[in-house]
Amino acid sequence: MTPRARRRLLVALLAALVLGTVPAAGAASVAGTARRATVMLVKRKAEVQRLQRSVSTQESRSQAAAAKLKRQDAEIAELQRQLQAAQQAGRAAGEGT
Repeated sequence: MTPRARRRLLVALLAALVLGTVPAAGAASVAGTARRATVMLVKRKAEVQRLQRSVSTQESRSQAAAAKLKRQDAEIAELQRQLQAAQQAGRAAGEGT
């Protein structure tokens, strides 16, 4: 709906409120606009729900990936400790002979 059409509709609705009546042609126009607005609202709500589910799925995947990375970091740190211990033991054995 164009801004001009919106203004016309608003003026018609305000006039109807002031006069207490809705002109016949205006009533049909208002009813049609209300139906279109309702359909659009239902579609928007469905889209919002779809996007919320998508975001929730992405957040779950992101959290799972972060947990996996944390586990891998811990494994790497442990392997580095083991490597350093093995290197120190090798040096100590080399110095002892």
